[in-house]
Formats: sequence, C-alpha cells, structure tokens
Amino acid sequence: MFIGAAIFLVLIVMGGVIAFLGDRIGSKVGKKRMTLFGLRPKYTSVIVTIISGVLISFSTVAVMAVVNENVRVALFGLSRLQAQMNDLNQEIKVKNRELEKGKRQLEARNKEYEDVTKKSEETSRELDRVESQRVYMENELASVQDAYDEAQAGVEKSAREIQNLEKTKEELSSNISTLNEEKKTLLDNIYALREGQVVMQAGQILTSVTVDENMTREQTVQMLESVLKDINHMLKQQMNITDESVNLVRISQTDFDNAVQEIAGAKNKKLVRIVAAQNLIRGERLIVDFDIHDNLLVFSKGEVVYRGSLDAYKDIRNYELQVLRFLKDLNHYAQSKGVLPDPITGNVGVLEGQELMDVIQKVKDYGGQCILTVTAKRDIYSQGPLLIDVRVERKGNNP
Repeated sequence: MFIGAAIFLVLIVMGGVIAFLGDRIGSKVGKKRMTLFGLRPKYTSVIVTIISGVLISFSTVAVMAVVNENVRVALFGLSRLQAQMNDLNQEIKVKNRELEKGKRQLEARNKEYEDVTKKSEETSRELDRVESQRVYMENELASVQDAYDEAQAGVEKSAREIQNLEKTKEELSSNISTLNEEKKTLLDNIYALREGQVVMQAGQILTSVTVDENMTREQTVQMLESVLKDINHMLKQQMNITDESVNLVRISQTDFDNAVQEIAGAKNKKLVRIVAAQNLIRGERLIVDFDIHDNLLVFSKGEVVYRGSLDAYKDIRNYELQVLRFLKDLNHYAQSKGVLPDPITGNVGVLEGQELMDVIQKVKDYGGQCILTVTAKRDIYSQGPLLIDVRVERKGNNP
C-alpha cells in the first residue's frame, strides 16, 4: 500500500517536471531559431519538446524499474502474477474439495465410533446379565451345599435325597463354570470392541500343508515363503486391502530357520500347520507360528477305531448326554493315537448332525442297552479330521 502511494506521488512529480523541462527546452529551441530536417523553427521546437518529454519519461520509468522491484513486476510480470493467481485459486478450490471430503470421512468415522460404542454398551449390559446369573447360581450352589450338609447328618434316612443333591450340585457347578467362561468371552469381546475388530483368534489354524520327505533346504524355504505369501494374500482380501506391497504376516527369523531345519531332509512326510500366535485386530499385523508334526497313518479305512458299551455312563440319565460323553472319550482316544486336534476347539472331528441324531435315536430305541462301534470312513492321518461311521448294536445281539 505504501509503495503504491509512493510510486503514484513520484509519477505526479515527474509529470510536472517533464512538462516544465519540455516547455523550457522547447522555448530555448524556438528562441535560437533551430531547424531540423528543413522544418520551420516553430515545428522544430514542438518536435524537440515532444522528444524531450518522451526521453525524460522513458528515463524516469527505466530508473524506477531498475531501483524498485515492484515497478518491474508491474511492467513485465503482471501476466505471470495473474497466471499464478489463477493457479492459486485452482489449488484453493481443490483444497476446499479435499476439506469437504475430509469432513465427510470424519463424519463417517464418527458414526462408526458411535456404532462401536453402542455395541460395547450392549455387550456390557449382556455381561451384567451374565454376572447376575452367575451370582444367582452361586447363591443356589450355597443353598444346595447347606442342604447337602444337613442331609449328610441324617445319611441313613435320606440317602436318595443326598444322591439327588449331589447331582444338582454337579449341575450347578457345571453351570457356574459355563457362565464364568461366558463372562470371560464377553470381557474379551468388550476389549476387542474397544481396541478394534478381531479378525483372527489366537491358536486358529490359518492353513496346513503336507510336505514330502527328503526335501532340500532351498525347496523348503521356497515352500514356506509361498505359504506365508498365500496367507498374506488371504488376510488382505479379508481386510479389503488392495496395496500389493503390504505385508500382514510376521514370523521371527529364528522360528522360520528352525522350521526349515526340521523339515529339510526329513525321512517322513511332515504336516505343517500355520497357527495365529495372537488375536489379530483389524489394522494390525499377524504373528504366526509353525506347528510341525510327522504326518503318519493313524487309522486305515474301515478299521475299528473305538468300541464301547454305554454301561460306563449309567450315572447319566439322559441318552443324548451319554452319546456325547462317548464321543468325547473317542476324541481323547483318537488324540492319544496321534490325530491332531483343532487348537481352539480341541476336537479331532465332528459327527454330522443327522448321523448324530440317528445314533441317539437308536440308543433310545434300545433303552441304552447297546454297544457303539466306530469305524474310519477313510484313511485317517495325523492331520485329521477323524471321519467316522458309528454302528449301534443291541447288547443281546453281540457275542
């Protein structure tokens, strides 16, 4: 503002000086009767006056342009300044659009946060409900324990009542354990909701591969790197990540080298299971472990895997529970023979729902007086799963 006013004043002063000097020069030329190009002195003085004014104006502007940068910009850089202003205006428009986009994204993130907060509150309310049920069950257990103590004092008179109370106590204890597990699960869910979405659970098997014997070290390294690459691709698809350079899988170099050493040159086929070492929260990287075992044939197709009578479970009145207890013992037996369980569920296989219902119905038809024979549907190796057929026979029909 100050510079512009100063230039304006200089131009006013220089205009007056130019007019004065031009007039004086023209008058002197006219008095001396000088001629140019054969013109009359009158016209010569006019030409000299004009040329003097032009030279003085040019000199003034040239000096100001040399001395002051603003004058140079005004004379020669105005178009460039206008172009820069246009570019800046375009950048401002782009930044404004980006700001609006950022505002919309912020609103979306705020809505997601509200949804997560709402889910957390719902889970907290569910936790309170489970906690109240647990307290109620503990009170019930205390009451049963008191009644049990009283019944013990008069054991000769109330033997049957004591047995019933024992069973009730066991059922209540089982319910309390179940509720405690449910409470822990709900707490874990709350933490997961507060910290992020759980994509993988600790101990979950991501994939498993069977490796041939006598592999070289180079083949083993290539195979393990390929498996880790496939897992990374799977996780990126699951999390909707399109950046090819992102690596979501981590494993220590020591664990990787140990796995290579255990597999390379092995004389038996190996089962390699890649297991999540911790819960995977969306947005984080997954630490994995190698779980390596000999992949041996445990049961042949058609072989009798397990056989037993339901008399061992006579203390359980419910036939469904008797069959489930039998299958649980089968699960333990198969593990003892070398079938690897799922790290999370602890099971080596699952009997299809309809097959299970058919077995339970036959047990009911025979009044529990039967023998269950389990055979392998196909060759069962260490990696499982345990696929079985269950045959139910009445005890009187067996030799």
